[in-house]
Amino acid sequence: MKILMVNDNDPDEVVGGCERYIIDVTRELEATGHEVHWFTIRDTPKGVAADRRQPTGHRADAQERHRAFAVPHAGWLRWFMRHAAVYPALWRALRGRIAAVRPDVVHLHNNYRYPLTILTASRGFRVVQTVHDYCLVQPTAYCRHAESCAGRSVFTALNHGCMNWKLLLTEGWLLYGRGFMDPRFVDRFIAPSQNLATRLRRCLGSADVRMLGNFRSLIAVPECPLPESRAMLYAGGLIAHKGVDVLIAAYAALADEYADAELWIAGDGPDRAELEAAAANVPRIHFFGQLGEQELADRYRRARLVVIPSLGLESSGLVAIEAMAHGRPVVATSVGGLPELVDDGQTGLIFRRGDVSDLTTKLRLLLDDRETAQRLGTAGRAKYAETATPDRHIDRLVALYEEPV
Repeated sequence: MKILMVNDNDPDEVVGGCERYIIDVTRELEATGHEVHWFTIRDTPKGVAADRRQPTGHRADAQERHRAFAVPHAGWLRWFMRHAAVYPALWRALRGRIAAVRPDVVHLHNNYRYPLTILTASRGFRVVQTVHDYCLVQPTAYCRHAESCAGRSVFTALNHGCMNWKLLLTEGWLLYGRGFMDPRFVDRFIAPSQNLATRLRRCLGSADVRMLGNFRSLIAVPECPLPESRAMLYAGGLIAHKGVDVLIAAYAALADEYADAELWIAGDGPDRAELEAAAANVPRIHFFGQLGEQELADRYRRARLVVIPSLGLESSGLVAIEAMAHGRPVVATSVGGLPELVDDGQTGLIFRRGDVSDLTTKLRLLLDDRETAQRLGTAGRAKYAETATPDRHIDRLVALYEEPV
């Protein structure tokens, strides 16, 4: 089967959950004999001529299969017209790519920037779209305040203080893009959690929406007992809606109780400097920046537990899947699809969103009781083997590709 993956960003240049998924699913599809091509978009800085050179690609021998369309810099009026209507150059490039590849399936991913252009260029072929996050169905999905306004209007969010006018315009654009998420263009939608699938069905009415949980294509992960040390790991973006400040506050409340307790923060983002300042007087907090696959795997093996303190809605946390694969218990917020991955008291612990005291209590439990932490981690690894391995995901994905619409 030939599959053309279409995404706003080049996965070789942008690190995000959607892009990690594209790299993983491409690797696994190719390993099972399918042919995968990419069509992505990159912006050209002002003063730099646009070109159509191919990106390096995540594999050298895949260079021919991975094409990026370079968007030249333009004034505001041309920029607006490209986004609000059909962008002819992009339409011709994608249409030409489809004609050259002749895919059995066009698999859309994040398609926020040029929705009408991408969808009309894909017309006439089987189109499947994975909706990776809540942005298109829940404009206030990334509310970071203690009392969430998720589920309410963008104007409520504006009064609430979790959204400024710039974000309001951005969300307005996302809602415009949502207007093209319907069966006139897309044959089947895929959601990585039941929570998001339910919201999509409510939003899209009669559209064909299927739930297919995420996975991670990981290097060999041998079973590894929990360490005696009390290190806890956060892996993800350093941005407000990820709730890292909540984690730092909870760790600070118990750091003096445990001489061997450490907080490892792996990742980067716009709030890194602010978070480092907040952690300056708290002992044994380490910021590692963006880690490679091998380095991150080593951190998982050496950690007692993994924390996902998100304030914003998470569709299906890849970090939770990675932690379960390594047999590490997860302490996660009760938002979005996280409770579907982390069974409270079975594979990890769930705490109330933004509640520092509740998080501190859950962390203390696993730091004090290694046997309980080991039991949760072992159950998580078993759940991973049952539900989130690459072979299971690929079998179900190919079945969705092939199922009549």
